Amino acid sequence: MEETKGMLRTILEAQEVTNAKLEALTSDARHLQGEVAFIKENVASLKESQDKQDELLQQLVQGQERQDRILEALATRSLEQETEIRELKRIK
Repeated sequence: MEETKGMLRTILEAQEVTNAKLEALTSDARHLQGEVAFIKENVASLKESQDKQDELLQQLVQGQERQDRILEALATRSLEQETEIRELKRIK
């Protein structure tokens, strides 16, 4: 009988250790769930910020392309005017 009681005490002690470990794991899981939720919020915020930056970058690219076309037109015009000035000087 004493041997059975001793085994029962050992089992109960082992069960208490197991319960403590389970509580610690449950606490860790809750903590991780909170961190995952926080990370998801941050990822959503970063994605929104990235989308805005992509839009601004696209606007900058379009503006740069427009500037390039204007500069090309001005360079062509300048060359044409220089040619006309040389011709006028030759005519004099």
